[in-house]
Amino acid sequence: VLLASLRTSAGTTKMSVSALGLVARPTGTAPLRVRPAKAGNRARTAPRASGKDEEESAGGIDYASLERRVLNLKKQELVGHTGHLPVVVLDATLPNQRLALRFDAKDVSRRMHAGTELGKMAEVGDKFAMLGLAPGSRQVLPLGTEVVLSRISPWPDGSGDVEIELIGSRRIRIEGQPFNENGVPTAKVTFMEWAPENSPPSKNGEGVIGGAHPSASNGDFASGTKPYGFNEKITDGDRMTSQPNAAKCFKMAEDLEPLVDEWYGLVRLGGWERIPGQLDLIKSHIGEMPSREEPARRATWVASLINPIPALGVAYEIRPALLMARDTITMLTVATEGIRLSIERLRQGKNPPKPE
Repeated sequence: VLLASLRTSAGTTKMSVSALGLVARPTGTAPLRVRPAKAGNRARTAPRASGKDEEESAGGIDYASLERRVLNLKKQELVGHTGHLPVVVLDATLPNQRLALRFDAKDVSRRMHAGTELGKMAEVGDKFAMLGLAPGSRQVLPLGTEVVLSRISPWPDGSGDVEIELIGSRRIRIEGQPFNENGVPTAKVTFMEWAPENSPPSKNGEGVIGGAHPSASNGDFASGTKPYGFNEKITDGDRMTSQPNAAKCFKMAEDLEPLVDEWYGLVRLGGWERIPGQLDLIKSHIGEMPSREEPARRATWVASLINPIPALGVAYEIRPALLMARDTITMLTVATEGIRLSIERLRQGKNPPKPE
């Protein structure tokens, strides 16, 4: 089972990842809770591909080439660049997942974990760096997901409580330590590709974050290892773009298809959905399974499926391990082992054991 080494030094929370994944922990049966607030449980268009025959248009303008340039510029704006985002710590949310949270009427700051909060002035369209906690050690992970605040609405029971929905948009990596900007925990982030090996390396070689901000301003990796350093290399080359790695990635991605089909059947026919139509709701959030030609994205999709929001409670929590994976093959390994273990338990008609 996916194991990890996460250590805490005396006095200050520090993190080191030195194995394939994080300690396996089953997805909880209770909805996510924002303390001291309460948690609610609510619950692309691909660009047109132009061939060379279309590249010449009226007036001699190469519209197809222009379109490709615009798309490349947009991609450069989204990936590999850095920015600053307010940090919130709660859940290892993945891109396209939707996190609905219920906050007490008195909690105007909308507090999260590790001294973070959405803030009194949070409004629709605001973006945050969502970071999860490592199972077991509860240490903050340095890799997460940018989330967008998509909805603020009163809780329908007339209590005055507020429901806020956050939607995961793209992967991020924390660069250095968070800092205090007008009282708001803020961090420099790099926007990542789906596959970490295709994302630009960190300037200091590692994403670093300690415990609750701002007390962990001097935190670093306890053992000196980097977040992508594992006990052994899985392949000869680190990059998925090398020929052997690409072929292996495509094969592993393809092998996920029958596992997903079997998992779907076991969950639906076994009556594991916690609310009527839950699988359809999950699919409406994360979409159809990506192509095998996008193996990192497919691995992320599988993790979102078996560790969904709202929770199904039929699989170990693998999202932190997937976010911390060094490369596409590791992401696929995490996703494959996660869904196989879930299928094994579902065949036996039981949930994963609860954490002690």
